[in-house]
Amino acid sequence: MNENLKRALFIFAFLVVVIGAGFGLYILFFKGESPILRPPTSTSTTPGQLPTSGPGGVSTTGTGTGGTGVLPTTPGQPFNPSLPTGVPTQQRSTVLRSDVSRNIAMSNSGALRGYDPLSGKFYRVNADGSVTDLSSQTFYGVDQVAWGNNSDKAVLSYPDGNNVLYDFQTQKQVTLPKHWDDFDFSPQDDAIAAKSLGINEDNRFLIISNPDGTNSQPIQELGNNADKVHVSWSPNDQIVAYSFTGNPLGFDRQQVLLLGKNQENFRGLDVEGRGFIPNWSPSGNNLLYSAYQSGSGYLPSLWVSGAVGDDIGTNRRELQLNTWADKCTWRNESEIICGVPTSLGTGAGLQRSLFANTPDQLVRVNVDTGETVVYGSPSVNDVAIQQMVATPDGSAVIFTDTISGQLIRFEL
Repeated sequence: MNENLKRALFIFAFLVVVIGAGFGLYILFFKGESPILRPPTSTSTTPGQLPTSGPGGVSTTGTGTGGTGVLPTTPGQPFNPSLPTGVPTQQRSTVLRSDVSRNIAMSNSGALRGYDPLSGKFYRVNADGSVTDLSSQTFYGVDQVAWGNNSDKAVLSYPDGNNVLYDFQTQKQVTLPKHWDDFDFSPQDDAIAAKSLGINEDNRFLIISNPDGTNSQPIQELGNNADKVHVSWSPNDQIVAYSFTGNPLGFDRQQVLLLGKNQENFRGLDVEGRGFIPNWSPSGNNLLYSAYQSGSGYLPSLWVSGAVGDDIGTNRRELQLNTWADKCTWRNESEIICGVPTSLGTGAGLQRSLFANTPDQLVRVNVDTGETVVYGSPSVNDVAIQQMVATPDGSAVIFTDTISGQLIRFEL
């Protein structure tokens, strides 16, 4: 073969290899991902799974008159909420317990109950601020506590899966099935709801039973969706749980289904974001919740919506506060009190634990008018609110502080 022809073929082959390698590197490192194909919306029910809701419209979203809502534009840039000027800050806080407090709850009669994980004791805070033990018995290692609303009954759940119903008035206990999980009491404490998680998917149900575990009745099949269902009994006795099994709405939105006590298939609640955390109003007619989305730097944001029957999802509006709904409590049907972190970085909704000790300001919001009052720091020292409840008359809030573990009362 002619040497010139050989040389030309060699150069041509070399160029083909180089161009092919370059194109391969481009595909590997620079070409964008293909769009994800999502299954079409379906309202059919698959055996062993929760039913989806029917079509539900998205109500117009209004805005309150709270904070500025200015969000970071640079990844990693801290978000410092610019909150409106409120009432003058003054010393209104009292430390009720210096020891670590967890799992607090306010009864309808105004008695606050809580748990000290270090001593293993349950206690009550009396009207005069004094603290008394609920029992002489010690309960070490309790993981979760579901308190009764009108009684001093509680379901105690341990890390090993053991569950106990304890009546602190009679000092008697009943062992509940180990395969039950995620408990909550009915508004009148005459029943409990839970998830019964059998080994097989076809033996997993959302159930209601007497508080002692007798007369259990399945009200919804869970199948392979057990981890998407969360028990939360509404104060109006209509809803017993919510689930993330609604119609797909895309990457940054989700439809949450509210599961009825009598197997009602209510319309879905369309949520602008992920990380849904609910907080029922005292009547159960409205729902405060938080969610995060990419457009806001994955910061948690508060929303409020109608939550009864055909009103589910109506009058839905964002409150312009960046915090989580479980750092809030309802003062009455129109006002909420929230711990609002003084600084949140981009992605806080995705990595909440990184901001657990971020100091909070105490903020009051009227969810009807948007009127906002900032109390500032609720204590002399920095506090990070973990759980918070309001007194029945709305004159004060009581909360646990993640930083110190203390139980603190703040006069509103």
